[in-house]
Amino acid sequence: AVRSSQFAVRSSQFAVAYSLLFSPVKFVSRVIRSIKYRSKKFLTRFRRFTYSLLPKNKYCIICGHKSSVFMPFGIQEEIFTKHHIIGGGYRKNSVCIYCGSSDRARWQYYVIKNHTGILNHECKVLHFAAEKFNSELIRINKQCEYITADIEPGRGDYVIDMTDMTQFSDKSFDYFIANHVLEHIKDERKAFSEIKRILKDNGKIIISFPICTDMKTFEDDSITTPEGRLKVFGQSDHVRLYGYDFREHLENFGLDVKTFSPCEEFTEQEINKFGFIRDDVMIICTVKK
Repeated sequence: AVRSSQFAVRSSQFAVAYSLLFSPVKFVSRVIRSIKYRSKKFLTRFRRFTYSLLPKNKYCIICGHKSSVFMPFGIQEEIFTKHHIIGGGYRKNSVCIYCGSSDRARWQYYVIKNHTGILNHECKVLHFAAEKFNSELIRINKQCEYITADIEPGRGDYVIDMTDMTQFSDKSFDYFIANHVLEHIKDERKAFSEIKRILKDNGKIIISFPICTDMKTFEDDSITTPEGRLKVFGQSDHVRLYGYDFREHLENFGLDVKTFSPCEEFTEQEINKFGFIRDDVMIICTVKK
């Protein structure tokens, strides 16, 4: 049986080698992929080694690693040079070199940890388009019945359209989380109607989205192309750009709104240390009585 298994493995290896030998395109393609993979791995290790020699004045609150720098992240488009959009565009001090968490994810985690009972109390949570880092940390709490959902198959426990969550009965959840999702939802009123329906009395809605600080919330149903949406909203699949009036905008859906921002809770030195966006905004809403 062992000899048979060894023969099968060698035969398989021979077949792969033979196919590559007589298929130059496949062979070259495979070599290029291998070089890219090994180069990326080497550069990552070299970068970490280089940074390890510098003073470690940064701290990731998600993975607990100290480092000398957070890596840059984000896209550079005209809209971000014309307008100040919180949570969008290119940021120099963003990604943890160890766990890969972003500045937004770290602030989300801080607010969830310090301003909710999700991580240490018995509760039921629906997390829409769940971020990897925060999702893993929430699951540590065995008292929490944690459910993830996404409109795309394979990205959550349920495949759900936020505007039609009939899979869940009324007053099912203590918390609903959706970070940087609502700007993708065309029928915002219907989405909030569903969210309020599935929330228990005194349930909380934890949300965030890009916020443009120098204009009011803007929508235009006539802009339907990816190119047009990228230019006007900052991303090809966004359908609105929230503005400085976001609080009043949310209150129109029957919500009480409370905001949390790094600049209100930390010094400039601490904000830089933890790699937060200075004026980032996390929002916790409750349904008006």
